Amino acid sequence: MWGKSGDIKKAKDIFQSLIKPDTIGYTSMINSYGLNGMAIEAIELFNKIPEDFILEETYVSILNACSHAGLVDHARSIFNNINNKTDKIYTTMVDCLSRSTLFEEALKLIDHYESDHSPSPTMLMSLLSAARNRKKRELSEKIFNRIKENFPELKNRLISASILLSNVYASVGEIEKSSNIRNKLYQQGLRKIIGLSFTEINGKIFKFRAHDQTHPRSEEIYDEIQKISKELIEYGHQYDASWITRELNENETIESNLCGHSERLAIAYNFLENPTIRTIQITKNLRICGDCHRSIKLIALIRQCEIIVRDTNRIHHFNIKGQCSCSDHF
Repeated sequence: MWGKSGDIKKAKDIFQSLIKPDTIGYTSMINSYGLNGMAIEAIELFNKIPEDFILEETYVSILNACSHAGLVDHARSIFNNINNKTDKIYTTMVDCLSRSTLFEEALKLIDHYESDHSPSPTMLMSLLSAARNRKKRELSEKIFNRIKENFPELKNRLISASILLSNVYASVGEIEKSSNIRNKLYQQGLRKIIGLSFTEINGKIFKFRAHDQTHPRSEEIYDEIQKISKELIEYGHQYDASWITRELNENETIESNLCGHSERLAIAYNFLENPTIRTIQITKNLRICGDCHRSIKLIALIRQCEIIVRDTNRIHHFNIKGQCSCSDHF
């Protein structure tokens, strides 16, 4: 629990209090290290586990830790020594290769898996997600078509894959293709998930949605966002329009669109409530975008405030030196 909430110290204290850790204890601690960008510590602990304690979830956790830190060589070594490679283990290795932009190797691994297994939608989605982050248009189309061909009955998977492909088109400037996909989903009664962020201030949980203006102090929040944005620009930040996945509205700019993401609103409100705050913690229901990731690194540096963001993928610890625990592997 503590590791998943970003408090790795408490997680470690509990683990070390165990007289004889079992498989669950070891695996949970490795997973906690991985989520919080501490892959070396995860590997060191993995190497201490009695061999008969290592199960599928243990392998998945250590490979995931390597994936989130870009430690491909370590992941390969562990993967190659696994005798019983399951679907989950293959998928995590594909994710590791994809995050490190080793797309050809990831494709070869998928092809090898499919030579004697049925295709895995999770495996293909993992590759598609990484291709979207790197704006790989042709690869994204190729993987999307494989998903569509192999899993026409998996409606939710196809929706997710369609949104990822739409985002790829938007990121490379093909707005019309992106809009066509989204319009088709809209006509089918399907909606994109709205970005939500949650933060605790003075013992109370606050929820913000993307471009939210419902908070009683909304005007002040957006004033604080403008103040933060000015500081970012002075530090050399350039807003990246490739992370905008739709056409801008009439009175909207690239800056205002990106600054309206839910985690930015949550951060601004924390500073509004406490200008000298030293730690901000946010939970987000979507994966953080590249522009927000770069911006929050700078905000942590400029405001000298540690910012912890738990997204759907991992926990990001942005420190006061302007660095993130993920080392930009997200």
